[in-house]
Order: sequence, then structure tokens, then C-alpha cells
Amino acid sequence: MKKKLMAVVLSAVMAFSMAGVAEASDTEAKDMKIAVVLHAMNSSFYTKLADGARDAGKDFGITVDVTSPTTASNLSEQVSLIESCITADYDGIATVTWDPSGFNSVIQKASDAGIPMVGFNMDAEDCGTKAFIGQEYEDAGYQMGKYMFGEVMEGKGKYIIASCGPSDTALIARANGIKKAQEEYPDIEFIDIIDIGTDLTNAYGVIENAYLAHPDVNAILGVDVFSEAIGTFVEAYKLEGEVKGAGFDLTEGTLKHISNGSMQLTVGQNPYLQGYYAVAELYMNLAHDAAFIDINTGAQLVTQDNVADATPE
Repeated sequence: MKKKLMAVVLSAVMAFSMAGVAEASDTEAKDMKIAVVLHAMNSSFYTKLADGARDAGKDFGITVDVTSPTTASNLSEQVSLIESCITADYDGIATVTWDPSGFNSVIQKASDAGIPMVGFNMDAEDCGTKAFIGQEYEDAGYQMGKYMFGEVMEGKGKYIIASCGPSDTALIARANGIKKAQEEYPDIEFIDIIDIGTDLTNAYGVIENAYLAHPDVNAILGVDVFSEAIGTFVEAYKLEGEVKGAGFDLTEGTLKHISNGSMQLTVGQNPYLQGYYAVAELYMNLAHDAAFIDINTGAQLVTQDNVADATPE
């Protein structure tokens, strides 16, 4: 069973990793190549993932190449990119395993070729990766639900879940966490889960249609970075105080919605560290035979009380 490491000890891992830089031979640093295959690049959040990975490459003195499908969450294209990295004989590969089983075969193919793979940002259990670096998603969803149902909705009302990928493993887990929290509030009612896609304009339209179909809804809870559209909708319809909003990730737009009251909560997960530590894990294993470990990058709850201190992701 993989070990788990909470975000509070990430600094210790950083110190260990950086110590390894000084110990690595010039040959190791010069020759090592790591591929990072994202699932999308159409958001500032994904840019942070890439930035973290590239900065790790600079810190360790190794080559890090970042790529992604031309279409967000295109499974066949992402798998094809990973296969190309295997053919190109990269030393290690990090990728976002968002599909429950779609990456299993290509991960096994990498393993057969002697190329270790780690997953980050989104995880598929038992897919074959050596470690996962990211948030504990069900717990993060539970924390969102507890805050929204208890503190914001005061134990009563109806809500909708908005998801950019209802079949994505991480987003399913977050939604399950929200529903787990709901069990503690008998007067809270779940209405529906809506697929808002991976474009903010499209997301706005889907949210608008869902609200018009259920005008008695009291809250819309997003489970991904595109939940920013919830605040945009609430603001456009002047529903502040009537419809509460929550989401994930600390984009500038979402933080603005928290500040002006069109959303009440967003949950950060530190995408920069997810990208950084994905590369760091591979480097430390390949250069120093360090054991792979799971790293939980945490769930940062940002509300109007602390939004001024939040750094956009």
C-alpha cells in the first residue's frame, strides 16, 4: 500500500529533494528526461500545473517536457501522447489519470518498458501509477458540503452540483463527499448534477438553464475549476443572497466572486505543488532510488473572511 503524506510535511520533502540535487552526478542531471502529459491547458489552473513541473526541472537540472491534448480531457489523444513519450524513451512520465480505467493499458506499457509513471491532479485507483500527488477529493467535497450546508445554508434548502466531467474520477469523489456531508442535514435536498463542460461560456449557459428549470434552488456547488461560472451567473442575475455558490480552485475570477459575495466558498488544492512534486518524485526515484509516496496537497477553504490573503492559482 502506498504511503500517504499530508501537505503539512511538503516542506520536508522539498528539503530532501533539493538535497538530492547537490548529490546527483552531472551525467544524471544532463541526461534525465521527464515527460509531463496534462489533460488540458485551457485554464490558468492548468498553467500552474505546468509551471510547477517546469520549475522542478530547472531546480533539478533535468529536461522536463510538458504537453497536453488539443481538446480538453480527450482520452485517446492523451493516451497517444503518453505512447509517444514511451517510444521517445523518456526516463519517467507524469500524467493526469482522470478516467477510471482508460489509462491502465498505457501505464502497463510504460512499466513493461521500464519507465515509471506517477499520477497527479486527478487519480484513478489501481491504474498502475507509482504514486499520486494531489488532493484527497472526497474529503475536500465533504468539507465543502459541511461548510455550505451548515454555515451558509443553515441546514435547509435545495442544491445542484455542477461538474465539468461527471465521469471523471476526482469529480465523482468530490460529488460523493458533498453528498456524504448532506447526510448530516435532513432538510437539505439534492436536485441534480449538471455537466457544464470545459468552457466558461458554455458552463454559464448550462447553469442558467438548470436554474430556470429549478428556480427554487438555494445553492449551486461546483466541483472543478469551471465553477467560476456559478459566480458569473449569480452576479448577472443579481441573485446574491438568494442563490449561494461554491466551487474549486483559486482562479482570479472565482476569488473576485468570493470577494463580491456572488460565491461563498472555493477550495484550493495547490496545482503548482502538484506539478512540482510529480517531477520531484520521478527525479528522486530515478537518481537516488527513493521510494515513491503519495502526497496530499490539501484543501484550502477560501471564504469572504480570508479571500484577501488568497493567492490566485
